Formats: sequence, C-alpha cells, structure tokens
Amino acid sequence: LRRFQQAIPSLDPDLVCPALLDCLEDGNPWIIRAKALCVMETCITIGEKYQIDGSNKYADFFFTCRGEVEPLATHPRAAISQPAQRVLALLGIDEGSTTGGVITDRATTVAAVDRAATTAPAVAAAAAAAAT
Repeated sequence: LRRFQQAIPSLDPDLVCPALLDCLEDGNPWIIRAKALCVMETCITIGEKYQIDGSNKYADFFFTCRGEVEPLATHPRAAISQPAQRVLALLGIDEGSTTGGVITDRATTVAAVDRAATTAPAVAAAAAAAAT
C-alpha cells in the first residue's frame, strides 16, 4: 500500500476510481469490498494533499458515486461498514445523510462541515457559559 500511496498523485483518478467502485459490487467477496474501501479512503486522503487545480479529483469522483458507498455504511460486517463510514466522512457526508438526505454538491457539503467545525467550539462555550 505504501508504494501505491506514493503513486496516487501521478495516477489518473478516472481510471482508478471506476476500478475501485467495481470492487464494491454485490457478489464480490467481502474482503475485496473491504480492501477497496480502504484504498478509496487512502486515495481521498492523499488526494487532499496533492490537489489538482484546487480540487481533489478522487473525492469529487467518489462523491458523485456515493450511492455505491452509502449502503455499505450499514453493512453488518464491521470490516466493510467502518471503512465505508470513514470514506463518507472524508466526503463530508454524515451517517444521517445516507438515509435519504439530498446532497448535490460536494463543495457545499464540505463548506458546511467546515463552518460547523468552526462554529462548534463557540456554540459549546456559549452552552457551557449558559449552564453555569
């Protein structure tokens, strides 16, 4: 995986991502699906460090195809559900969104998550002050 991580910035996401999504299809052994999700997580993480034109091409691709990952977040096997949840979190999709929320724009979702992370400490401080 280390060599693959080093190669990710030079690979074409339009070739890598469809191959990974194919591994998630029903009928594949659970271990293949689990490994594909872990590789997806790695691609998104490395893609954030090496953005092209200010965009993470891996995250953008997987966000568009999130419908293939969302059902796996509730898979009974933890080896599948946990990496699926991490992939969705990296895409800015929380578990509540996977049950019918409509999300059409990854940039809007990421911006909302960033705003929530920025305002959460202030809200927590205000709540703590009001409680005392």
